[in-house]
Parts: sequence; structure tokens; C-alpha cells
Amino acid sequence: MFSDKSKLTRLNQIVWPEISRMAMEQAEQLFKSGHQVVILDAAVLLEAGWDDTCHEVWVCLVPRDTAIQRIVERDNKTAEEAEKRIDSQMSNHDRVQVANSVFCTIWDPEITQKQVESAWTRLKQELKL
Repeated sequence: MFSDKSKLTRLNQIVWPEISRMAMEQAEQLFKSGHQVVILDAAVLLEAGWDDTCHEVWVCLVPRDTAIQRIVERDNKTAEEAEKRIDSQMSNHDRVQVANSVFCTIWDPEITQKQVESAWTRLKQELKL
């Protein structure tokens, strides 16, 4: 799928609108039930154009070689398949351009946790929560 851009585009045209509808429906229910913040964890948030429904965009980045290695290990894919997946996605540079917070996840999970907690503290202050 990732090696054929037309097939990937067609699949996204079919799947993304329904995922968006379901996510927005759930977010609305959460807001109505009293939640002040709803987090949408979506790897394709920017590619799908869903960021226009978000107060903020947080982006996690890793170097290309690390991303390829993680896909190979996690998804049991070849390096070539992993590269095709990475190449079908938005670049790290483009993600950073629209992000409110940027995290790097190459270090121990505790460091990433501290990055997230710092951004969460900032956001709560801005929203006066």
C-alpha cells in the first residue's frame, strides 16, 4: 500500500473521513460530560487535515534511521517496507512547522515523559485549568 501512492490516497479517502467523524463524535461526548481537555492521538493528524479541529498540535520526532528500525522491529517489516512507509508520510521538518510542542523520543521513556509533563503544565496554564 505504501509503495503505491494512488492506492494509499484512495484508501485514505475512504478511511479518514469516517475516523474523523468518530473521533469528533467521541470528543463532543467527552466535552458534554465535563471534560475540559480531549487528546486526539493520531499518527496522521496533520496529513489528514484534522489539526484544524485541535487547540494544539504536539509532534514526536525521531531520526529517520531510528524510525525505520522501530518499524522493522515493531511491525516485522523489511527496511525497504519501512522506508516506503516513512517516505509516504509528512517530513519531520514539515511537522515541526505546524507544531506547538515538539518532543524527541530517542531517549529513555522517562525523558519523553518529562517533555510531555512540561508541555502539559504550559497548556494547563494557558487554558487556566
